[in-house]
Amino acid sequence: MTLQRFEYNAETFSSLIGVLPGFVYRCLNDSNWTMLYISDQCKDITGYTPDEMINNSLISYEEVISHEYRRYLHERWRVVLSNRGVLKEEYKIVRKDGSFKWVLEHGRGVFDENGNLKYLDGYITDISNRKEAEDRLVQKNIELHIAKERAEEGEKMKTAFLANLSHEIRTPMNAIMGFAEMLKEDDLDSAQRDSFIEIINRSGSHLLSIINDIIEMSKIESNLIKPNFEEVDIDLLMDVVGKTMSATIPSEKRVRLIYSAPSSQSDYKISTDPVKLRQILTNLISNSIKYTDEGSVQFWYSIENSGDSPYIEFCVKDTGIGIDKEYQDEIFERFKRIEAEKGKGVRGGSGLGLAISKAYVEMLGGDIEVESEYGRGSLFRFKIPLIICQKSEKTLEKEQKVKGDKMENQMRILIAEDEDTNFLYLSALLSRCHHIVLRAINGQEAVDIVKGESNLDIVLMDIKMPVLNGYDALRQIKRLRPSLPVVAQTAYALSDDEQNIRSAGFDGYIAKPIMKNKLLAIIESFTKH
Repeated sequence: MTLQRFEYNAETFSSLIGVLPGFVYRCLNDSNWTMLYISDQCKDITGYTPDEMINNSLISYEEVISHEYRRYLHERWRVVLSNRGVLKEEYKIVRKDGSFKWVLEHGRGVFDENGNLKYLDGYITDISNRKEAEDRLVQKNIELHIAKERAEEGEKMKTAFLANLSHEIRTPMNAIMGFAEMLKEDDLDSAQRDSFIEIINRSGSHLLSIINDIIEMSKIESNLIKPNFEEVDIDLLMDVVGKTMSATIPSEKRVRLIYSAPSSQSDYKISTDPVKLRQILTNLISNSIKYTDEGSVQFWYSIENSGDSPYIEFCVKDTGIGIDKEYQDEIFERFKRIEAEKGKGVRGGSGLGLAISKAYVEMLGGDIEVESEYGRGSLFRFKIPLIICQKSEKTLEKEQKVKGDKMENQMRILIAEDEDTNFLYLSALLSRCHHIVLRAINGQEAVDIVKGESNLDIVLMDIKMPVLNGYDALRQIKRLRPSLPVVAQTAYALSDDEQNIRSAGFDGYIAKPIMKNKLLAIIESFTKH
């Protein structure tokens, strides 16, 4: 080959190397892969110049390779050279600035005529963008797989929940409709009638509880419920919860509900949402009563007022059937009741009470946990931040005890109710207590009656009525007679509904279905003095 031809080939080779996206090299097959030649593009990929790498003047190429790949690559070159093959490997390198890159290396051994290895020739290119895209794709596939598994699990849970829900709704409905039909029989004695009526009432309460749980969980998942913080007397709240829940214990259960009040009751109030706090305690106590046939359900609270994060802790402890440890992480998940129980003493209910409680605790800034062992009872505890208010005369609620059906003071009561059956029930109940009852069939008629009846004592106002709704009627009535008590009686019965109604200016609130004692307690609280 002439010198001119050699120079032309060298120039062409150099030009071709210069436009390649990677760099070419020639190195010895020693422990450092000592570079004999390396093209200029190595700086773009490694951060090092050819002069810094040739003859290991600053760093060897082996040191550029990320340490976890070095032994592997030495072994791969050994296999490739023994087979006179071609190396093709992906690995990570450490750039001069300390950052990482992925590279793809193609290489082969160059042998002399005697079969002795002279050096290694190869080509290395940057594949970081491709690897990142592959990693993103792998991560996306993992996320899709997890999402698919969660969706499938969710569908299984929903299917199980709906099957259970159908059973739970049909069970009380069967009792309600069946015993209501039997009440038509002429040959029933008074004891049988009383028994049937009690079963219908109990089944109706059970059905209402299931419906409330479903609606409440739906609102929680839709982020439609927010906490409403106000001043709360904890000792009063705990006392009210205890009295309320004691009345719910079925007569066939040999269970005592015990409120372990602190030795010295607090004389201050705390800031929290009383409706949600009361519901959490009610759900936990109700759950303990449900799974305890004999023994006790005990509840209490304690205050930790030292340190940077003071808190108040509430506990509910029972002697019931307990929960296997393997299911304790699941019991606060929605739809999980059937799966968690695995047939061990499954009781009625929507399976949402504990999920609702957990959501409420988290809304209040706290956390909840359970300690339990199957066959040895359970201890539920939750903590919420302790925010102390100034002393106040305001109480959480008025607990009124009604003695019998007859009250001392006769009252003139206006019932604003468009549904005939609802009015007939309220009218019959109040008339038996010797009150005088008037009726308005819409909000506008209620306003007109207030204008003409100066001696009205109280108004029971439905919210959803024709012509003029309960809110608008309230505003007009309060302009006419600001001191006239107006109590909302409504089917809007969730926690936020009560808060909205009270915020609108109603003097009281009672949710449908209206229980006799609750209504009479509210009426008595407004009795004229």
